[in-house]
Amino acid sequence: MSKKSYLIPRRTFLRGIGAALALPSLEIMSPALSYAKTAPVKKALRMAVLFKGAGVNPSSWDITGATEINFELSKLLSPLEKNKSDIVLLRNIEGSGKGGGHESATVNFMTGQLRKSRLIQRHSFDQIIADHVGKNTPVKSLQLRSDTYLDGNDPAENFLSYGKDGKALPVEDKPEIVFNHLFKGFHNSGFRQRTKSVLDEVKESYAAIVRKASNQDKQVLEQYLQSVRDVERDIEQFTTQNNPVRDARLREIRPVPATNNLAGRTRAMLELIALAFWTDMTRVSTLIMAHTESRSTFEFLGINDELHMLSHFVRTRNRSAGLSGYDKINHWYIQQFAQFIDRLKSLKDADGSVFDNSAILFGSGIKHGDYHSVTDLPLVLAGGGGGKILPGRYVDYPNVPNGNLHLKLMDIMGVQREQFGNSTGLLTGISEKANLAPKYVDDGSWKIVKESGNKIQLKGMLKISVKADDLNLYLVQLSNKQQIEIRPSFGNVHSLRLDACVGSVVELTGEFNVKDGRKNITKVSHCKRL
Repeated sequence: MSKKSYLIPRRTFLRGIGAALALPSLEIMSPALSYAKTAPVKKALRMAVLFKGAGVNPSSWDITGATEINFELSKLLSPLEKNKSDIVLLRNIEGSGKGGGHESATVNFMTGQLRKSRLIQRHSFDQIIADHVGKNTPVKSLQLRSDTYLDGNDPAENFLSYGKDGKALPVEDKPEIVFNHLFKGFHNSGFRQRTKSVLDEVKESYAAIVRKASNQDKQVLEQYLQSVRDVERDIEQFTTQNNPVRDARLREIRPVPATNNLAGRTRAMLELIALAFWTDMTRVSTLIMAHTESRSTFEFLGINDELHMLSHFVRTRNRSAGLSGYDKINHWYIQQFAQFIDRLKSLKDADGSVFDNSAILFGSGIKHGDYHSVTDLPLVLAGGGGGKILPGRYVDYPNVPNGNLHLKLMDIMGVQREQFGNSTGLLTGISEKANLAPKYVDDGSWKIVKESGNKIQLKGMLKISVKADDLNLYLVQLSNKQQIEIRPSFGNVHSLRLDACVGSVVELTGEFNVKDGRKNITKVSHCKRL
């Protein structure tokens, strides 16, 4: 008897009356896998976008004094401490335009371009991926929201995903409906059979009526019949996509209860994405965790102020929750992201875990919550990407467009394109170490260039400092270690888009006064990023 006669085929089933349950991976199968003559199974890669609108407090988000592999997480990112080896922190990736409003923030995040109109946008990168991989799953893609606020004035802010025709894809905010759609629908053979019987009856009725119908009625009936054909196509899709592993996993799914609170909805939606990925019901999903102008309150955190109002922390400094409340909310969202990472890691896949075979992008379409800057977007990439993401790093890019990131995520998911949105090329430093040289090196030229009366011209590194008692302070770092304070009005910063220059060496011209022996720039007339 052969020493390997005990081995069983990988696709062995436990068979019973009317059921076939796929066995999980067993050690007894491992050698069989090694000696199998069948072609290796192609990895099922997944991609999720978790959009957390309303920006951040830059001073609480930013990491300083770091290298690519040696970095300390900031105050807001601290919930990811145990996940440092699972993420890539992305710095200086920027959207299109100069910022200044929420109108394009969400669209820009997904397309790398400004808002086209109230209703029609450009094809979003997630749907380009879904068009490619969606044919392999029962559900092409999931579009979800846990923040139920909808902007009635500008619908473009309410959606992440746009199809090839530029139209927004519907977004669902009720976890129980998503659950029923995923796990109580066509995947169930009994449901498919009952639905097919109803469709047969409808078609018989249609045939009887159409013989007597007018030409106009025939057009109406034809549209009706088309909807029947669409359902038939869905049934056929589920029937032909026989997947024993999926069927076995589906039997382990427990219902997701209805929930009316933001915290419960957010957790439920993240759980549904995890389960949908694990059962291969879909491989692409987006979730609006917080609307870009969110009116949500966070009583469960002891915060009764709206997120959007708190995000405008320079102008709404007297709100009860203040800057600390804004930070606390963003900290909570990072916690949910960290828990989602852990959940995906707990779900075993054919090769590693679901997390190993996923790419998850978390972030916002603006940086500074009040100034709406679109440079240096707050972004975190997580997952193994099927071996195409090298995590555990902090990558400080030299200001690259977010279209480059979109192209890279498409590439990870098997979609090759040369250009997308504002892209200038495929983003490097994701699948491999970036090894980027510092963009700025103090060469001794950061100094006051000219001073006349109350006018001043200087060159240096522009920084920002946000504190509860000092919300609108900018600083220019000079080569002699001196820092010149900039205390302009909100209108001055906003109109000049000064915040877009933070983190860069700039040429700056303005007016100043002297207080306590120190120069303070009170008005900026020109700022150019070098």
